[in-house]
Amino acid sequence: MSQPRVALAHDFVRHGGAERVLEQFHELWPDAPVFTLLAEANPAYEGWDIRSSWLQRWLPPSKYRWPLPLYPGMVERMRFPEGLDLIVSSSVSWMKGLRAPEGVAHLCYIHRPMMFAYERQADFLANYPAPTRPILRWMSGRIRRWDQATADRPDLYVANSRYTAQRVKELYHQEAEVVYPPVGVDAYLDAGRTVTPGDYFLTVSRLETYKRVDLIVDACTRLGLPLKVAGRGPDLDRLRRNAGPSVEFLGYVPDAELPGLMAGCRAFLFSAEEDFGISPVEAQAAGRPVLAFGGGGCLETVLPGRTGEHFAAQEIDCLLEALGGFQPERYDREIIRSHALQFSEAAFRERIRSLATMLVASSRR
Repeated sequence: MSQPRVALAHDFVRHGGAERVLEQFHELWPDAPVFTLLAEANPAYEGWDIRSSWLQRWLPPSKYRWPLPLYPGMVERMRFPEGLDLIVSSSVSWMKGLRAPEGVAHLCYIHRPMMFAYERQADFLANYPAPTRPILRWMSGRIRRWDQATADRPDLYVANSRYTAQRVKELYHQEAEVVYPPVGVDAYLDAGRTVTPGDYFLTVSRLETYKRVDLIVDACTRLGLPLKVAGRGPDLDRLRRNAGPSVEFLGYVPDAELPGLMAGCRAFLFSAEEDFGISPVEAQAAGRPVLAFGGGGCLETVLPGRTGEHFAAQEIDCLLEALGGFQPERYDREIIRSHALQFSEAAFRERIRSLATMLVASSRR
């Protein structure tokens, strides 16, 4: 069978976990154009055929939240090259709703259904001035109806966790294959074998309110535990105001420095309800146990009693109690590391290639 002609579609090209998925898609199909609404500059993507929308000329990519009402129509009107066999979309919010041309298969890798239209609407609205929230709430309802109406456009959903697959079934009434996101485990495996663990706890996250990093900062402040917080975001100033002297904010940490930072921690703390959550897997690849909120993807990636523990609710008392009984030294580093191998980039590419091949063959028949 000849190689399929592929185009990629990605909501916004930024610097985050979703882009790691996009990078692996590009590794599989390096000649595929990437269609997106807005793209931040990234030297790693020089030479890529990135085709942004007309918004790129008028809006800084960092302000991607502003044109919310425009996105459904823009996605609907996307035009793709002739002669394609497959569109592979990477969808956090929008690209699942694209219209594939007649006879072109659409594989949608879904990171999550759009959070601001469903259960995380309050977290989303908190980023906007109070006077604008009523109209944004109304607008979110309209977007939610569009999201529902476009649920059957992908020919195949591929979810990043069983948690997300269940949400796809609940919201869209569609079955989804599960392929865990790619995690670059090799550097973390190497660091875990060469770096001696220190006494600090670590969390790595974009500092958004819904990530609930405040729980970790507050708990470590109360207990006087040394904590390093890596990441930046709009919640940074509030977190700093509430932090005690045992908490250190590192800001942005380059990718090349993260393996050593992970390997040097006593344990990794994670408080968000993520659909997957890459950083807890990176910590495990470095051989470090994880104490995570027992919801979302961490129920699948952190194994209680073997690679870490869960705390029951996103409440300070639950985390304090869990930290009180948490003994990082009791976990076997080799068991933790071997568990992380199933989330490797190679495993991701192999599974996606297989599903894409089957979908194109089925479409051609």
